[in-house]
Amino acid sequence: MSLLLGSCVSVKLPGGKVTSAKDVTFTAPPSPFQEIKADSSDKAWLSGKTGNTISFLSECGGGADPSLEQLEVDSLGAINKVKVLQSDETMFNGRAARQSTAQGQIDGVSVQMALLVFKKNGCNYTLSYGGVAKQFSVEEDVFEKFKQSFKAP
Repeated sequence: MSLLLGSCVSVKLPGGKVTSAKDVTFTAPPSPFQEIKADSSDKAWLSGKTGNTISFLSECGGGADPSLEQLEVDSLGAINKVKVLQSDETMFNGRAARQSTAQGQIDGVSVQMALLVFKKNGCNYTLSYGGVAKQFSVEEDVFEKFKQSFKAP
């Protein structure tokens, strides 16, 4: 769990105070996911079954305006030997978004991660799902449902 949550890197935006988004709505992942505290995200959940995590991070304010590609690269930055399996432009919450899946290693452990990054009303959002590579597909549908429920103001 700490392997992937530590990899959800906050993009430090120069030029001003960065805050979390207000009034975000979503449906929390169901059991076996349980909410956990994670400094690297607004909210995070850990599966008691697989150790997979689902989380989201919002960053509002500041003076920088990173591209979707930069948000993606920064989020994958903590994974060693990262190999992006898929990266596509899409629409999400009425905005341009980037959706990607990557594999790599953290502390010598093979991991896989799915990301969705988008920008809306002065905020950057990163929704992520990940875990040990061999357990990744087990709960991928839970992440898809979480994304469908997620609404940024």
